[in-house]
Amino acid sequence: MRFIIAAGLYVLGSAVLRAAPPAEAKSVKGGAPAPAAPKAGIKTPGVQIPFESLKAEAQVPVETPGWIAIGDSILAPSPSKDSVARIDPKTDKVLDPIAGIGKPCSGAISAFGTWWIPACGSQSVVRIDAKTNKTTATLATGAAGVTMGLAATSDSVWMITDAKTTLARIDPDENKVVAELRLPTGCNSVAFGENSLWVTCPSDPRILRINPTTNLVDKRIEVAAGARAVAFGAGSVWVLCEKEGKVERIDPKTNKVIKTIDLAVPNAGGNLAFGDGFLWATQTGFPLTRIDPETGKERVAQQFWGEGGGLISAAPGALWLSNTSKGSVFRLDPKRVVATLAE
Repeated sequence: MRFIIAAGLYVLGSAVLRAAPPAEAKSVKGGAPAPAAPKAGIKTPGVQIPFESLKAEAQVPVETPGWIAIGDSILAPSPSKDSVARIDPKTDKVLDPIAGIGKPCSGAISAFGTWWIPACGSQSVVRIDAKTNKTTATLATGAAGVTMGLAATSDSVWMITDAKTTLARIDPDENKVVAELRLPTGCNSVAFGENSLWVTCPSDPRILRINPTTNLVDKRIEVAAGARAVAFGAGSVWVLCEKEGKVERIDPKTNKVIKTIDLAVPNAGGNLAFGDGFLWATQTGFPLTRIDPETGKERVAQQFWGEGGGLISAAPGALWLSNTSKGSVFRLDPKRVVATLAE
């Protein structure tokens, strides 16, 4: 049985996020008006914090960033340049990009010794040697502009390959599609965890659980409307449901929602990641939210508001936040985030 070297974390592909909730202004004596906390979001005292008060460990310029994939280097798309930006996670410096990827889309993963990067321009997935950054294969699979269209299991790569939501199974040894599964139209992300593939379909208030051994949908689990992102951690599956701005916690043993956490920010897009013991969310107008996953006490612990955010991924000791409005990628230290308090 082969094993995955690494996987891009939920991150799924670039998403066009809606405008941030409007904020009122408070007058500041002797200076320009300072923005007040927005009307949306959690109103528990001490939870809402201005994002500008959070110090990033690094801010790396990346043109039109979207999804963030984590491996030996950090990848972010640059579709206007038909390339993928690379960042050294040790030095935070920009490395030579991976060029010649026509309109990179729907995420990337590091698996079986190579990067797998969908290219919507050429309707293919490109395999890149992780050490040399040279193309080793180009597979004419098709590609879809979804949030996160790739996942890897122990012996296969799975990819959403068209707008009709065909989920293709790719044999990495033969570089060819060996099975296909037609899903409901409009499904926008696929992720692997808890021994299953999980697919979000915003048009249907359910998340699909797929058995990678049989290539069949095992369960259709009811969640709030607008499911768009999945993360795994603390023995649970976490689903961000956009329409009502809620996070559903699913017990993979019972396939049931065991907790609903209200972010109080509906219709704001977003993305999830799990790292350093916490669930992290990003939404338009609220670039970063920290959720305490302690069973029975799940709650929004911090909610940073302001400009920024888009897609988020987590690695040990680091959060990578794609700032789609500023053209940059932030690296944040989870410990510094936790230590940042409301004024």
